[in-house]
Amino acid sequence: MIVLYVILWAILGLLLLLLLLTLMPVGAELRFDGEFHLRIKYLFLNIPLLPGEPQEEPEEPPKEEEPEEPEKSGKPGIGGRIKAALKREGLGGFLEAIGELISLLGQATAGILRGFELRRFDLYLCVAGAGDAAAGAELFGKISAGVYSACGVLFTLLPCGNKGVTVDLSYDLWESRVDFSAELSIRPFFVLAEGLKLVIKSIRPLRRILKSERKTRQ
Repeated sequence: MIVLYVILWAILGLLLLLLLLTLMPVGAELRFDGEFHLRIKYLFLNIPLLPGEPQEEPEEPPKEEEPEEPEKSGKPGIGGRIKAALKREGLGGFLEAIGELISLLGQATAGILRGFELRRFDLYLCVAGAGDAAAGAELFGKISAGVYSACGVLFTLLPCGNKGVTVDLSYDLWESRVDFSAELSIRPFFVLAEGLKLVIKSIRPLRRILKSERKTRQ
């Protein structure tokens, strides 16, 4: 009996530890200075992902004999089940189920976005105008409108207290310059919770699409 209690307490402690780990934020630092740099931070881990180490060209593997095609089973595949769903539900019912899945996916994506925290955002873009002053000024106007509009949408979705966006024009530069850095974080708990909600809510429309064809004849 004591051993059972010890095992139960150990399982409970492990679950609590996993819960605490999912509540710890995962951070990401993105920077561009001619090439992209991406670094992931979690607890004491600091993992650079970009730029990756140069990979050697892989040697050509020896040619293997083509495997024999497996025998087809009697169960219909995904394509067959979709055709069966079309026959059973009709095009309207099928599109309704697909629309329900897309709506659920959009809700889950919005929920995950709400869990992100944009801690820092800094963008500096300088348009080159040394080659053609008129063309540079025109390009500067277009880029300014596009960048400020896009950043406005971004900050509406992800509010940021430490942000800076600057679009400049220099008649001394021959090539445009971009400097960008950002830092954001999210707690894995939000992703897991939204994913679980998506799976639970998707069961009903998925069953309508993927279930086997019923016999229509009595």
